[in-house]
Amino acid sequence: MGKTDFNGLSQWTGRIGGLVFKVVNGKQVIVPYKKEVFNPRTEAQMSHRAKLALAGMINKIVPKEVLVGMSSDRRSRRPLFTSNIIRHAKVSVTGGSVTATLDANNLVFSQGVAAPITVNEMAVTDGLVGGTLSVLPEKVDAVMMIAVVYDTKVGLYTRTVYEVVPAGETAISLDTQTTENGNVAHIYAVPMSLTSTGLSLTGGSDGAESSSDDGYAYTLMMRSDEGSYRYGRSQYLTTLELG
Repeated sequence: MGKTDFNGLSQWTGRIGGLVFKVVNGKQVIVPYKKEVFNPRTEAQMSHRAKLALAGMINKIVPKEVLVGMSSDRRSRRPLFTSNIIRHAKVSVTGGSVTATLDANNLVFSQGVAAPITVNEMAVTDGLVGGTLSVLPEKVDAVMMIAVVYDTKVGLYTRTVYEVVPAGETAISLDTQTTENGNVAHIYAVPMSLTSTGLSLTGGSDGAESSSDDGYAYTLMMRSDEGSYRYGRSQYLTTLELG
């Protein structure tokens, strides 16, 4: 603690035990000492950190191409995807450890109007998810199929694979690249509707942006052809065991 003289008076600054001495406007002031906590571990803060950690894990394995249906502004796609995870994540406390989990049906890859899609005969063979598209809803010209792999043993999302299936083709084939026991694949479908005619759909993946009046039409490169699409809301289909 320091000692200073002010107008001939002895005044003190600093801390002794639980008291803080300071000079304010020339007057000696003594106040209780309050330790500053720069990293409070409150229940609410630990819960939020767990949700952020979960969102970071999922974002790490989700490519930007599967998020083109989240927004016409490419810069807002990832934040919207992340905020949905944080909003729906559930937090649990076990032995002082705080963890967040997300139900498979709460993971959303695109926004828009729902267009229910069903897939028949879905099965897994050596890590390869196969199935057949049923009759698609009216105006749905293609479906983006997405498989998110989750390791139930260690509680980690490990990879995301996807495929764009044109309406004229019904076979689905997603290589999850894993056959290990304890891994499951959450399967999702994103409806895609053409807003331009005269373009062939032959598969592909690279996403690019285009303007839209309704906020849900974007440009998706399909190999050599370019078309504008309206994306409906993604839907969770099922979870399959890979091992």
